Amino acid sequence: MLVEKAGFCDVAGVMEIVTHCILNMCSKGIYQWDDVYPSAAVIEDDFLSGSLYVIRQTGACVAAVCLNEEQPEEYGRLPWRYRSGRVLVIHRLCVHPQWQRQGLAARLLSFAEEHAAGHGFAAIRFDAYSGNPGALALYERHGYERVSGTIQFPRRKLPFYCYEKEVDANS
Repeated sequence: MLVEKAGFCDVAGVMEIVTHCILNMCSKGIYQWDDVYPSAAVIEDDFLSGSLYVIRQTGACVAAVCLNEEQPEEYGRLPWRYRSGRVLVIHRLCVHPQWQRQGLAARLLSFAEEHAAGHGFAAIRFDAYSGNPGALALYERHGYERVSGTIQFPRRKLPFYCYEKEVDANS
């Protein structure tokens, strides 16, 4: 499963994944994303900043993730373990529902870790919706540690947990 930097033509494909993920999550009572976030403008900004990565199968985007150093201001009040060095932040990791449970999310996490190790990052951080047990289990299986405290985003009933992992420079 090759993870590669997205091209402009991938923006529409990533939005299609997002749309299908929203419908799938809502059908399970998971209200993590909605028709406001993530928007096409957010995904286009991910592309324009060079931080959008995709996995393709038979030519179509089936999974995507944004990797950058942008931390929401809410992160500032949390007791992160790894405070020195650069931090890579994972945003908007998504896998088309038809391709879920095939290791694509795990591949994106592995790619993020390889990317972080290869670009001098000391740690990886992200937030995850507390109402999405499948995602939480995935992150914990991959060694991400939950920090104490939560953050809240607009239009969300439940808080977001925050996770981090030290980067293995030997990866």
